[in-house]
This record gives sequence, structure tokens and C-alpha cells, in this order.
Amino acid sequence: MREHLNPLIGHSSSDKNDYRLPKNVKPTHYDIRLEPDFENASLNGSVVVHFDVLQDTNFIILNTHEIEILTTVLISSPGKAVKIPKVHFHEVQQTMVIPLPETVPEGAQIRIQQTFKGRLNDAKTMSGFNRSRYIGRDGKQKWIGSTQGQPVGARQIFPCADEPAFKATFAATLVVDHGVTALSNMDISSEKSASNTKKAVVFNKTPPMSTYLVCFVVAELDYIESKEYRVPVRIYATPDQDLEKARWLLDISAKAMISHEKIFGSPYPLPKLDSVSVPGHAGGMENWGCVLYADTYLCADESDGSAAGNVRKAYVVTHELAHQWFGNIVTAEWWDSLWLNESFADWATYNAATHMWPEWHPWSEFVSAGGQAYQAALALDSNRQSHRIENPVNTPAEIAQSFDAITYAKGCAILRMISELLGNEVFVKGVRLHLKRHAFGNATTDDLWDSLSHASGKNVQKIMSTWTQKVGFPILYVTEDQASNTISISQHRFLQSGKVLPEDDQVLYPVHLKTRTLQGIDHDVQLVSRTGKFPVNLATYKLNAGQTGLYRVSYPLSRWAKLGSQLRLPNLLTGDDRVGLISDLSAIATAGQTSTRTSHLLSFLSNFKAEKDYFVWRQLFSNFEDLQKAWLFEDASTIAALKRFQQDLMKKVLGDLDEELWNFKPWEEYSEQGLKATIFANAEAYGPVKIVASYLFKRFMDGDTKALNPNIRQAVFKIVLSDAKASDQDETYNQLLHTFRTTPSVNTRTDVISALSHATSPSLIQRTISLVNSPEIQSLNERISAFAALSTHCNGIFALWEWLKENWDELVDKEGGILGGAFVGSCVQGFATREQVREVEGFLRGKKGSAEVSSDLVFREVVGCANEGL
Repeated sequence: MREHLNPLIGHSSSDKNDYRLPKNVKPTHYDIRLEPDFENASLNGSVVVHFDVLQDTNFIILNTHEIEILTTVLISSPGKAVKIPKVHFHEVQQTMVIPLPETVPEGAQIRIQQTFKGRLNDAKTMSGFNRSRYIGRDGKQKWIGSTQGQPVGARQIFPCADEPAFKATFAATLVVDHGVTALSNMDISSEKSASNTKKAVVFNKTPPMSTYLVCFVVAELDYIESKEYRVPVRIYATPDQDLEKARWLLDISAKAMISHEKIFGSPYPLPKLDSVSVPGHAGGMENWGCVLYADTYLCADESDGSAAGNVRKAYVVTHELAHQWFGNIVTAEWWDSLWLNESFADWATYNAATHMWPEWHPWSEFVSAGGQAYQAALALDSNRQSHRIENPVNTPAEIAQSFDAITYAKGCAILRMISELLGNEVFVKGVRLHLKRHAFGNATTDDLWDSLSHASGKNVQKIMSTWTQKVGFPILYVTEDQASNTISISQHRFLQSGKVLPEDDQVLYPVHLKTRTLQGIDHDVQLVSRTGKFPVNLATYKLNAGQTGLYRVSYPLSRWAKLGSQLRLPNLLTGDDRVGLISDLSAIATAGQTSTRTSHLLSFLSNFKAEKDYFVWRQLFSNFEDLQKAWLFEDASTIAALKRFQQDLMKKVLGDLDEELWNFKPWEEYSEQGLKATIFANAEAYGPVKIVASYLFKRFMDGDTKALNPNIRQAVFKIVLSDAKASDQDETYNQLLHTFRTTPSVNTRTDVISALSHATSPSLIQRTISLVNSPEIQSLNERISAFAALSTHCNGIFALWEWLKENWDELVDKEGGILGGAFVGSCVQGFATREQVREVEGFLRGKKGSAEVSSDLVFREVVGCANEGL
């Protein structure tokens, strides 16, 4: 029977801190036994939790959510077991109180044994024990079970102290059907028959770890193995997936583990490393020793993927494996320090990639638009609704919403900034010390600063704490004094929309100017006050060389004009510098806080006609897309003029590439393939591209799938569908839909679902929305991708909004947890006018379901909500 907590125990719902567990006891070990019933979506289980009693107590509080407790027994000494007749639940706080029959003294060791019944969730829920479908060896539909404990899903699997600081060891047993594979964090200790149809799989005990990393997988699984690393590295997949397509990522996994272990200076402590391709999963989850990925990541043939897509997959794998150290060996003490896990995994990914694949130019990838990295952090953190890196969180909803570009990308930018300041070797030395000091335990941001200070001899906390403890970042306003050859700089908070009020502008950041001139880079000068004056060669200079600092720079209009004329000057502006200039000027014009306007931006961009750098073009197209979104609901002639400007800018690069634009060579480097692919995708108005797209599409549909290079496959689908006459668009749509349903290629499937969402007729939009919400699509990644494409045109934007409003109550229940806010945000990101934002705000205000999707989180997803400068 479920009851509210006894108020005498002091656990009322009025205080947010009540979501945290008391420290009267500490769990040290769990014995877990689980038996999933996939057909009935239920879970039977038992758990014995071993506790050290830290202070005299007559109660124990554990986390539990959507679990029915059947029996509870207190074991206080060998042979002494007392049944607890009743436990008390608090649904909102997701806790239960276990009253003890008598006070247990400090220093005692006790056990709580419980049997329980839970449920299996749909894989799209991404929380707790989930199930999704696959085709078994006999050709029939079957279930794969997998768990998602991060951030607060473990409490849906078994009763536990579900906070990262409560590390314990785990010994697990899974009772599953004969003929299926059972996986967990550790290797298997034994298997024995439990009945005629069931077997009990017993796993070895884990090292101390947090509950959110506990992992279970059950299904018919095949695997491939690499012996390149010192422990077995395997990739598992269901029989309907082609494991041979995962061999390149298996090789990357082994190489990444070798690289991480060398860089971090501490050995991976588990006896194996499994990666599992899970249908319906979204992204990756770093469970210790048993990492889970979406099936679109692992079993995707390298030769069937675009260069950009393959690089993203390699980065995802490298990121999740970096967590085996940052997050798993050393874990953030609480979710307000989540950045210690995620930012370090990002930094370690780019750092490792720099050594393993220097031809990918990993830090240029980080700096330029096109991913959830530096540009995403700048965009999100320039909103009033942003949050600091070390952000106080208490409720499950607040914790889930902290998985965003601030935590990942801004944190990574901060780490890159401090590694640049200290020197990479010193920084890595401090990281190794941090891992050694806190191995198998928990750490805070101050712990990291202390280790880096010890390694460098500098007060790192003094240098960096402002960046992690305050919201936002600065913009540097530059004025020039030609007579004295100096610049004066003032720093203020940068907001992308709305005026900066005095209360917004209280923080002063220590800003390393890193000034680039023809003579080199000055690494020593910094601005630590509101204003400062600095000598510089005014003939040629740029602040924030290489875009390693997290700030924007506003130059005088005359300097922007001069920088435009100096774009190709040798030894002055690198590709990363050019990316930074485009991004800064675009943001400044959009914000409308200076005299800089769109006309100045376009004048500056006109200097890029001779540009050849892939990452610069990627940034250019991203900013053109932002401009078009901002004007999408205005006069159509403006959008047409912007497109003509873009076409004019591309003339030279189109002429230089000519037929090479759609001809890709196996030996071409990533940046070469990327340049041609991004130019092709944005040249839909270029006559030869339309002709080639139509020709390649016909060959593809006639069965010659090799005729269509993966780098331009999605673009061809989109161009042909968008260019089809109204009478032909249905037929083209149906051809693509048939391909979606029949292709064995997960990459092609992803390309098709995005292309379908660019169909603009109301009837086809409704078909697309119905499709992505049907059982045909298990993957939340595919759904969000489709909604993002729908958000690029007016009809799609309005249709998504109406659909979201009509289905809100069901959605916040189904799409809750870690991905709920991102999903809802994807439905409204196309809005661009003040009236539309007010409409969204009016609808969302007070709208909360079980997922408690915050309207603030959604607003951070809305682009261009106040484009004053345009």
C-alpha cells in the first residue's frame, strides 16, 4: 500500500532539499536479482542492500519510482531477521521510508532485503528498464531489454540510494530465457538452469560505483571482438543487425581505450569492455564495462556513411569510452558538478582525436558550427534562461534538464581554455593527479582545481571559478587609438536578445586576450577589470586567436572592414580565426546592441568568395541558415535576396570544384569530402546540381545504390523532393518512404527520414508526423531529426506546433527524463517572431506533467526569438 511519508520523519515536500537522501546510513553493497517479463512489460526482483550505520537511526530512506514493494525484511545480525510490515512512499520525491523496529546504533552494519515488482518501459522513455523490438534468428519479432540509469533511472529498476555519491559494489543475477545473452557491467561468474525455460546468469562483483552506471542487457546477441587492447573489447548486436559493419568502430574502440589509458595514466580496472547496439536507444550511455549505443551508431557501415557522419560516430564512441575514467572511476559528487563527467569526456575526445586522427582537425571541428560544441555553447549561454556550469539541481526534472550544451560544450571550452593557459602537458599532469586522488570515489570542481593548482603551481580556482560559477560570458568592445597604437577594451555580458540591464552585467571575467598579429600570438595579456588599455600593432591584429577563449569580440566597423580585406593574409587568420569572426559578427548584428547591422555582416561575408576551408564554409552556411530563419515569417523577397547573396558567394568555389562536387575519392581526407558535401547540399539552386541530383536519384531508385555517394545522399533526396512539382511530390515521397521501409542501410534510413520532413505540402507533413510517431520508428534520434527538418519551413513549423499542443499530456509522460526537454524544444525551434514566442510561453506556463518539462529549457531551444539587430 502506498502512503505519504510520515511527517514525523521530517521529509515534507515543501523543501527542495528533501529530494536528497539523509546521511544516517551508507550503502556499501547490493545483491540484485532481476527477472524481466518482456511480453507483459513487467519486472520481478529482489535486492539486499548492505548498510553501514553512520549515526543512531530508526529509519532508512531509499529512492524508488514506479516499483511495488512486496516484502521488506531487516537483517541486523546473522540469524536475526525482522519483517517490516509497512513502508511509506513519497511519489513526488521518488523515495520510500523504511521504519526500523528499534533504533540502530552508529557503527552497526545492517541489511535490508526487499522483493518487488516493477515495469518495463518503452525504449523511447530512456529511463529504467526498457524494451524495444528486434527480429530474432527465427524471423519473428522479439524484445531486447536494456537499462538506462542516468540520471535517476536506477530507482525504477531496484530500490537504491540513487545518488552518485553513494557508491557501492554490486553483485547481480539475471533470470532470463534459455538461448538469450545476458550482459552486465562485469563478466559472468556462472550460469545455471533456473527452470525448464529459464537460466540464472550470475555476474562477478563490481568495484565501487554509482547506481546510475548499473547496466543490464537481455536479448539474442551476437558479437565481434578485438584483442588489440589488453582486455577483451567487444561489440554486441541483435541478429537482425549486421555486425560486420561495426568492425571499424570496434577498431576505434580499442584504439580509444589505449589512448585514454595512456593519457589519463591510470589503468582501466574492469576485466572486459562491451559495447551494445540497442534498437530504440538514443545516443550513447557510458555504463561501466557495458556501454550502450543507438543502433544507428554502431552497426553502420563506414563505406555507407558520409565522412561527417563517420567522424561523429567515432567521436561518440571516444566520448563514451572516456567516461570509463571521468564519470566512472571518478564520479561527480552531485549532479551540479555533472560537467566534470561530460565536459571532460568531450575534452578527452578532442584531445585523443588530435593524436589518433590529426587529419580530422578535431579542434576546428569543435570550434565551427555543425555540432553540439563551441558554437552551441555560445548560442545557449547568450540567453537569459541559461544557467551556470555548476548549476544547483535537486528534483529529477532539474537533473534531467542539466544535460545540455552548457554542461557539455561550455564546460569543454573552459577546460580547453585552462589547458591552453597551463600548457597541455601540465594540464594532463593535473588530470592524472585528480584521477589518482579520487579513484573509485567522488569529486567536486574544487577538487579538480586543487589538483591542477598542485600540478601547475598556479591558483587555478582563482582563475577559473568565475567561469563555472556564473551564468553567461562576456563580449569585449574594442575601440582604437591610432595616435598611440593602442586599443581600449571594455567587457560586458553578452545577450543574444533583449537589452543588457545593469543587473545582468555584474560579473567580471578574467579574459586572456591571446592577441594575434603578423609577428605571432601574445599569450600573456589579460583583461581582469571592466576596462583596459593595451598596446597593439593596429596594422593587423585579432583577439582570441584560434577561438580558444569563451567570449565574443566587437570591433569598430572600420576594423571589420579591414579584417575582411585581410582574410587571406598569410600568418594572420587561421581557419578557426575566420570561423570566429563570422560567428562573432553574426551574433553582434543579431543582438542589436551596437550600430552593427545585417548589412555590415553581409558586406563582411562578401569577402569569403575565395574561401576553401571546409570548417569556414560550414560556419558560413550555418549563419545563412540563422538569417533565413529569422526572416522566415517576413517578406518572401528578403529570403529570396539572402539566397541570391549566398549563391553569388558560392560562384567561385562551385566553379573551382565543378564536376568534382559530386565525385568523391576513397583517399580524400575528411575536410576535402566535407567541403564538397556541404557545398553540394547548399547549392540546390545551382542548375548542374539539380540535374545531377535528379540523375543520381533515378539511378538509385532503379536499384544502383552505389551510384549515390553517402556524402550527398541526404542532399539528393532533399533536393529532388523539394524540386518536384506539386503533382509529382507525392510520388517522390512514396519512393523515399518505400526506401525507408526496405533499405538494410541504417545510414540511408536516417537520410530518408530527414529528407521526408522537407516535404512542404500539408498532407505530406501530416504523413511525416504520423510516421515518426508510429511503431515503425523506435529511435528518438530519428524523431528529433525529423522534427528538426520540419522546423525549417513554415508549414512544418505550424504543423508541429499544433501537434505538440494536441498531444502535450501524452508527450510529457512518454518523453520525460533526460531527453524530454530536447524533444519538446525540437518542436518549437522554428519560431522566430516575438508573437510566436509569446504564444509558446503562454501555452507552456504552468504546463507540467510527470516529466516536468521546463519552459525555460524549451525557450533555450527557440532560435531568433528577438532579432533586434536584423
